[in-house]
Amino acid sequence: MSDQVEGGLEIMQGVPIPHRTERRTYPFRELEVDECFIVECDDMKHESSVRSSATRYNVDGRKYIVRRMPNTEQTVGVWRIS
Repeated sequence: MSDQVEGGLEIMQGVPIPHRTERRTYPFRELEVDECFIVECDDMKHESSVRSSATRYNVDGRKYIVRRMPNTEQTVGVWRIS
């Protein structure tokens, strides 16, 4: 069953919720303590996305930090520190 609402959108009932898929852009789960990976960021928004991702993976005793690589403007490293 559906109803038309303002703006041409439909309100629907009975549509199953899809399973959440995990985007695995960066190899956080594969890192061991003291290992890192390097990301070439296209812009500050991309760098912010890497930092946000690292924060989301700081669970179950795992901790990651992101640092800009020396003498670069677009390269960041992500380290697992615990």
